[in-house]
Amino acid sequence: MTTASSRVPCWAMAFLLIAFLASPAHGFTPSRRHRMKMIAPTLRPKKNSILTKQSSSPSLTRGDFVSKSLIGYFIVCIPGVATAFEGGVGGLGKTRPQTGVVFRDPDAAAVKTQSKSGEVNYELVAPDGTPVFLSFTAPWPLSKSAAGIEARDNSGGYESSFVLVAELPKGLSLAKIKPALISQTIFGSGGKFGMYGSPTDVKIKKIDNTGSDGGMDIYEASFTTLTPAMRESDRKAYISASVVGNGLFLLVTTTTSARFQKLDSLRQVADSFLAIPAPKSSLNQRK
Repeated sequence: MTTASSRVPCWAMAFLLIAFLASPAHGFTPSRRHRMKMIAPTLRPKKNSILTKQSSSPSLTRGDFVSKSLIGYFIVCIPGVATAFEGGVGGLGKTRPQTGVVFRDPDAAAVKTQSKSGEVNYELVAPDGTPVFLSFTAPWPLSKSAAGIEARDNSGGYESSFVLVAELPKGLSLAKIKPALISQTIFGSGGKFGMYGSPTDVKIKKIDNTGSDGGMDIYEASFTTLTPAMRESDRKAYISASVVGNGLFLLVTTTTSARFQKLDSLRQVADSFLAIPAPKSSLNQRK
């Protein structure tokens, strides 16, 4: 597997590309205008831009093509720009991930409450309107910026736990759920791990079967995902799964592969997960 440390630095690749295209053998030497466009491109399109009508547009010169192509490359490679967004799960992204979490009381979505012992309690709604009491205990604080419910280590430890909810086909019980369905729910392009491309090398297996009594199953997963800086990150996760109504409720507790086996707290978080039917009331129930 290719790692970040084994790759050629971005600035070196850009330099080699410029040198190759500027060599006399290729008949192109960047003019002062082209060099300025590489360093400080204008954001306002020209009158003869390729965005205007084709009849009034001159053909794009090789110099224009190279300069426009390198603009995006340099933006990704500038130190402090790409790395500023790196953070894996919970980091900044293009759009908010789809978690499927629906709060029974919409006002609760804006209130992040957690006890001193780390216990998190919420009332949610399954896709069919069934009220659900959900709880888990995590040593990390609730994230105020996360969509849905997420507890995250903000000290740089890379650990987090977050809740996902998916609608199940009618009549599908916890005991009949296959790992492939769990994998599809968590590692899809619209999820937290798919912001910069779907994860690869995904392996998932059930390690604790308590679903026969209507309780919870626990899975273990390994996968490779891309950070916002487009670097590969090998990660592992415990996945706690319960079914209420027609909803599959998941708690994903994850960190890097290197830290996974060293932290007993991860399994403790997974074991603390609880999703059960809540007492019915007229409070924000779906019709």
